[in-house]
Amino acid sequence: MEVKLITIFGATGNQGGSVARSLLKNPAFRVRGITRNPASDASKTLSSQGAEMVKANGLDPEEMRVAFRGSWGIFLNINSDDKIFTNPENPTEFDMGKIIADAAASEGVQHFVFSSGAPCSELTNGKVAMKAMDMKYKTEQYIRSLGVFKSVLPLSPGWFLENFLSIEAAPIFGGFPHFPNDEGRLVFRTPHWGGKEDVPWLSISDDFGDIVQGALLDPETWNGHFIHALSNVRSFKELTEDFQEATAREATWIPILPSWEQFETHGIHELEDVKLMFGLTQVTGGKYFGETTEIDTATKLKKATAVALEYPQEKHRLMTVKEWFATRFANTTLCKEDGTTPNSSA
Repeated sequence: MEVKLITIFGATGNQGGSVARSLLKNPAFRVRGITRNPASDASKTLSSQGAEMVKANGLDPEEMRVAFRGSWGIFLNINSDDKIFTNPENPTEFDMGKIIADAAASEGVQHFVFSSGAPCSELTNGKVAMKAMDMKYKTEQYIRSLGVFKSVLPLSPGWFLENFLSIEAAPIFGGFPHFPNDEGRLVFRTPHWGGKEDVPWLSISDDFGDIVQGALLDPETWNGHFIHALSNVRSFKELTEDFQEATAREATWIPILPSWEQFETHGIHELEDVKLMFGLTQVTGGKYFGETTEIDTATKLKKATAVALEYPQEKHRLMTVKEWFATRFANTTLCKEDGTTPNSSA
């Protein structure tokens, strides 16, 4: 059996790490991870699990060519929040994507999986300009234009459920799911999503890597198909109801009105894109992916991986929001306002 080498740019990140962990379970694949720091704990962990870790910089064409040498396929996610992109004198995210795509093409890579995004400015007629999404879409179009890959598989991840594990981020959204209000209720505050309020939620740890592997099991079938990478579609109201049922704790969603422009970013750079995401979905009627959200593709890809890895039948489906909260929060203790738990001595 031919063992196919998949090289992952950003292997120590959330997306790349999930892809690596999924592929490492399948003897049909070998995994090479690209990192700027092979000595990091995340790099060492992947190495101990069987990944080959190599050092390379996405802005160095020769390092990228060496990193991709011998690869059958690659997975690319560029961190839009990388500090190197905040300096206007530095190369842009698109510049990095172009260098990486050219290197992959020169090394004969056949299958290119790219974490992309919808063309935000185009979809909103310039009303909302989310640089990260626009750069990713521009990079995707460049990858396609090269015309040398047997398949180009763009996909976009939904809202990470894992974001709810961050105690630091909870107060920005009303305290949910860590800090109850004075009445003991957990409040989740966001603007409306738009349209039918179909929010695409994704368990990055449970499903994302399997969705990508599912595409790589039959890449030419999915060539050019924009994959919606998600686990469950639930409105903000339904999500808090799911949390309540999973944990037996009172929770409610309160919309920030009248529009996305009232979402407060508190001067935090990363939250600017969150605010613009709400702008995109409100202006487009909920079309975060640039089109009506669908879960059938992710369901098929998850099942394909589950079959290939011989998962038990109950693991052939995507994680639901209710199940995700049940496994992470059912037995946890809520925090006090200072971030400690009621039983903490801090």
